[in-house]
Amino acid sequence: MVNFFAYGTLQIPEVMLAVTGRSFAFQTAFLANFARRRLQGKSFPGILPEPGSVVCGLVYWDIDCEALGCLDAFEDDFYHRQTVGIATANGIAWAAEVYVMNEESHGMLLKEEWCLEDFRRTQLRSFLLCHE
Repeated sequence: MVNFFAYGTLQIPEVMLAVTGRSFAFQTAFLANFARRRLQGKSFPGILPEPGSVVCGLVYWDIDCEALGCLDAFEDDFYHRQTVGIATANGIAWAAEVYVMNEESHGMLLKEEWCLEDFRRTQLRSFLLCHE
């Protein structure tokens, strides 16, 4: 079992359920020294290392191998999964898996921050329909 840090569309529990077929306990968490950016032509974001930046997201607790396999299959090939240190709102540090943009794909990242509420308002419904 591993913890999983979601910073994009997977922050929405309905998306996580659509991808893995399961619901997991979750909590707000923060990933230091990374930045979240919009991806050119995509509705979802990517992250890259950036000293001094912080990404807010959710940590899903106790992800099993089967669900992790579903997440791996869901993610595009311009990401790689790695273990990072995150912190919950109470300041406790945890290890978690996260998908980071491959260095050769950094050119896809725009300068603008990706916004969860914009996605939720404009694209969530169609996104869920495509991933049923």
